[in-house]
Amino acid sequence: MYASLLLLQSTAFASGTALDIPIPSQIEPARAGDTGVQTRPFTQEVNLRGGWANVPASLLDIWYFDAEDNNGTHMERPRAHAYAIGLEYVIRNEQANGIFYFEYMPALMKDGYWDDREDPPDYQDGDYVAPDHLALFNIGANYAFEIKIQPWVSLLFGGGLGLAVRTGQISKWDSKIVTDENGDQYKLLPWDNFAQNPDSPDDVYDIPKVLPMVDIQAAIRFVISDQANIRIYGGLHDLIFVGASAGVVF
Repeated sequence: MYASLLLLQSTAFASGTALDIPIPSQIEPARAGDTGVQTRPFTQEVNLRGGWANVPASLLDIWYFDAEDNNGTHMERPRAHAYAIGLEYVIRNEQANGIFYFEYMPALMKDGYWDDREDPPDYQDGDYVAPDHLALFNIGANYAFEIKIQPWVSLLFGGGLGLAVRTGQISKWDSKIVTDENGDQYKLLPWDNFAQNPDSPDDVYDIPKVLPMVDIQAAIRFVISDQANIRIYGGLHDLIFVGASAGVVF
C-alpha cells in the first residue's frame, strides 16, 4: 500500500500535477461526532426519565361516587396517580427510534373511601382503601417514528410493550356489625372501621404480581447540542402519562 502511494506521487510529479496524498502514518481514523464524518448510521443516547401518571377523575366517575354525589355530602374520593423515575437507552437513525427503559413508579394515592355506583345508590357499602408500599418496577421497549421539523426540533410517534412488577398491596376495610361493651350491636362504617383498626384490614385486593405495560405516545425532541437533547412526551403508559427525558448523545 505504501509503495502504491509513492508510485502515484512519482507519476503525478512526472506529469506536472501535484497530488497531496497523506501517507499512512498521517491518516487519523474517523470518530463519531466529527464534523461531516460519521462512522455509523445511527446514534445512541443514555437518558434520565421522569413523569407523572394519572387516572382522570371523569373516567373514575363512571364507576365510583365522589364528593358531589348524595347532594354534595358524599366523602371525597382519593386521586389515583403516581410518579415515575428511571433510565433509558435509545438507539436511532434519521427516522427510527428504539427506546428501552427501566423505571420505578410508586403510587401517590392517599387512603380514602371508594364507593361503587349502583341503582338505587347505597352510600355506605363501599371500601375504605389504603395503599401499603404500593409501587411498580417497569421495564419495556418502544418504537418511535421521527419527523424532523427543524434541525433542532422533531416530532415522534409510536408505542411499545413492557412488564410491570408490583410491590406492596392495597388494603381495605369494610362495614361490619360489631357488639359494644353493653352487648348492643351496631354497624361500623368503613371509615370508622379504618380509624379504629388501621393496622388490621379486613382484606387486600387481589392484584396480579406482574402486569402488562402498554405504551402509546407522542413526543417532541429538542436538540440542545450534538451531544445532548431533551424529549417531552405524553400518552398512555398503562395510565394517562406525561414525562420528559434528557441525557447524552454519542
